[in-house]
Parts: sequence; structure tokens; C-alpha cells
Amino acid sequence: MTIAPRNGGSVMLLRIAVIISYLVAPASAAWEDNHCVQCHEAEKLPVSLGHSFEDWRASSHARGGVGCEKCHGGDPAARGEEQAHRGVGPASDPKSKIHASRLASTCGACHPKELEAYDSTAHARQVADQQAAATCFTCHGSMATSLPTPADLQARCAVCHEKPVKAQAALTVLAAANNQLYRTRRAVDALKAVDEEWYRGAVERFHKLEETSRQISLEWHTFAMERVLPESRNLLKLGQLLSEEARLQMEIQRSKPTHATPPSDH
Repeated sequence: MTIAPRNGGSVMLLRIAVIISYLVAPASAAWEDNHCVQCHEAEKLPVSLGHSFEDWRASSHARGGVGCEKCHGGDPAARGEEQAHRGVGPASDPKSKIHASRLASTCGACHPKELEAYDSTAHARQVADQQAAATCFTCHGSMATSLPTPADLQARCAVCHEKPVKAQAALTVLAAANNQLYRTRRAVDALKAVDEEWYRGAVERFHKLEETSRQISLEWHTFAMERVLPESRNLLKLGQLLSEEARLQMEIQRSKPTHATPPSDH
């Protein structure tokens, strides 16, 4: 579960443009046989459902080919309303795939590593005992494609926890570390045409940092903040060090004297 870097207004404008393009674009050929998409594109869903067709259309799930039926059930090949909605129920229905007691396994069908991490937590045990506790929805929202900000997390965790300071701190540092990795990759890539040998070694080290980030993100789903926080701090520091090394390497290359080719006698 990586956190998208924030890199100023230009990146934000690009994201907005991408979202708008998905909202206004017609259904692609990939969804022609999916009658969930075909029907709900024309029929506006009530706000009470928690999300709209447009929310889905702008999501990474839609871009990845994940239709309504993956989360809600039903038959996307059926044309009749009753048959198409067979097995579909509201989140309040214990038989529904999006009921709190079943939501983790529904999401886990596509995200097994995250499910394995979550299943080991007190939250998962509380949900299994039909108690109120954090689920995938708590952090990721109805479309399960959003990431909470540290302020969001503070508010959500505080519903049950008096002072979720450690969780907020861990997310803040993890977000900073992932933002740093974005900047580090740009700094490393700038050396590709300048010092190819150094670049190859640096890219290998960068990929290891990326893998560390992915592992920390998985560990986040265990809510073991006493491990996530120091590991995120270390990742942030290593990313900063590699970025600084790239900057110094660029200075070294630029300071090397250039040898002009002597004029020919002919």
C-alpha cells in the first residue's frame, strides 16, 4: 500500500485532469459485456449508498478492470434486474460481501497479503466477534482506493482510541518516506546520462528501498506501530542519503574538466 507523493500544484492539476477524463469518458469496450457498468452508467445511484458510479469510474479499480460484482456480488452478465442483483445486499446485511464481518475477505480475494496481515490483528478478532472495529473501509473508504492523511487517521482512530498519537506519527513519517523516494528516484535518474556506472548501482539500491516501503506498508495492516514508526524513519533517512549522494555525484561529474578535441592540421 504505497502513499502517492505530493509534488506541488502541477502534479495536483495533472491528477485532477486524469480524474476528469475518467468521469467524462464513455464506457470503454472492456465493459461492453458488463451490465452492471452499462446500467449504472445511465442510472444515478442514491447518495445513501456511500459512493456513486462516478466514484468507481475514477478509481484505480475501474482502471484495473475490477467491476461492481467483485465487491458487491451479483451477475454482471445478466440483463434482468432481479437476476443481476441476486446476492447483492447492503452493508448492514450479514450475508452481504461488504458487511463488516465479510469485508476483509472480500478485499482479500485480490489483496491476500494485506488480508493475512490484517487477520492477525485485534481489530480482525473484534470484527469476528461481531464487535465494532476497524475494517478496510475505515482507512480506505467505500471505493477502497483512498489513503487517509495523518489528520484523517487521527480522527478515525480516536473514535475508539483515546490518543492514537503513535499511529498518526507512523503514517506521517511513512508518507514523508514515500515522498522522499519519489524525489530520490528523480535525483538518481538525472545521473543516467552522466554517470551510467554509478546510476546502475544506485538504481539497484533504490529498488531495495522500494521493496522496504512495500513491506512497511504491509506491516501497517498489522497496526504494529511500534515497528512501523522506526522502520519508516529509517527508510526516510536512507532515501535522503541516496538523494544526497546523487546530488554530490552530479557535482563531481560537472566539475570534471572537459578536454576539447585539438584542431586538425588538414
